[in-house]
Amino acid sequence: GWGENEGVYTCADRGFQRIRKLVEPEGDLKPDWQIIAEISTAMGYPMPYKNTEEIWNELIDLCPSFAGATYEKMEKYGCVQWPCRDKSMEDKGTPYLHKNGIFATADHKALFYGTEWRPPIEKENDQYPMTLSTVREVGHYSVRTMTGNCRTLRNLEDEPGWVQMNTGDCERLGLKKGELVKILSKRGYCITRCLPTDRVTPGATYMTYQWWVGACNELTIAELDPVSNTPEYKYCACRVEKIEDQDWAERHVQELYEDIRTQMGIDTGKGAKA
Repeated sequence: GWGENEGVYTCADRGFQRIRKLVEPEGDLKPDWQIIAEISTAMGYPMPYKNTEEIWNELIDLCPSFAGATYEKMEKYGCVQWPCRDKSMEDKGTPYLHKNGIFATADHKALFYGTEWRPPIEKENDQYPMTLSTVREVGHYSVRTMTGNCRTLRNLEDEPGWVQMNTGDCERLGLKKGELVKILSKRGYCITRCLPTDRVTPGATYMTYQWWVGACNELTIAELDPVSNTPEYKYCACRVEKIEDQDWAERHVQELYEDIRTQMGIDTGKGAKA
């Protein structure tokens, strides 16, 4: 677990911060770095590290932009942002990248590239008059392989998730907050809860893609961007249908959820609400 490990983590702000062990692993459990080092050594490539600082020092010695981001600095300053090239304590890193408008290019100016706008591959029509966008939000991560098994996070937000819709569209379709609805596209459908909001423009719908029952990625198209080969998961045509029998829908969602958890080898806890 994260509380049993030490090391360094970073994110898109270019900052390095220490992770400190809170508790010792139970029994004969070992931290990830030690397991990897022992496997590597057994396979003929010795990794005789004694701690995570030795691993980190090897990493920063191989990358000049990280060279000054030592454990000592992270301990003193809390966070060190690269580039940090000097090991002296005076080099605190670079909180403000490209300061004074100087970029790492031949003329020190930023490069911008313009591309021609192309419309979405799948457009709305009479059968599927709305659009679906899929996103990630705080609470659960990706497909919830780990966060979906955290009771605290499930209590905050659980299956089958939500579809956010404009309040005017909800009124037109007779949908109320919390009701289970069916979202359909040419690929199939999923069931989720309705969340009216003015955050979404009329004609659009908005779903997070981490849910197992409300699996909105099953509705998306598999077309690729011709330049980046990125799938166009973020835009497709859809239709929202009201489910008249809410009691049936609640039972159906619960059954689907328990079946998925059983297949994953997770205790379903029959009384838990989906």
